[in-house]
Amino acid sequence: MKTTTKIEFQNTFEKEVYEGLTAFPKRLSSKWFYDKKGDKLFQKIMELPEYYLTSCEYNIIEKHQQEIAKLFDEPQGFDLVELAAKMLVPTSIQSRLGAGD
Repeated sequence: MKTTTKIEFQNTFEKEVYEGLTAFPKRLSSKWFYDKKGDKLFQKIMELPEYYLTSCEYNIIEKHQQEIAKLFDEPQGFDLVELAAKMLVPTSIQSRLGAGD
C-alpha cells in the first residue's frame, strides 16, 4: 500500500524550490536568483550593447511581429510571458501584437 506524506512549507520560496527540484525536468524560477540590488544590476547588464540577447529578442519580435500576432489571433486571447528575467516586452511591441488589449 502506497502512502503519501503531505509536506508543509513555511513560505513560497520553500514550496517553489521543492516543486521545481523534484519535477522532471528540474526547474527553478530565476526570480530566486537575485535580490533587489542584483536584479537592478542584471537589468543594467541587459541594456549593454555587449549583452546581445536582449536586442536579438527585440529584433526577432520587430521583424516577425505580423506572423507572431497571427499565431495568437484567437477569441479567447492569450498569455504573454516575459522573454527575460524581470524585463517585460516594451509596451509598444505588446500593443502592436495586440497584447495590451
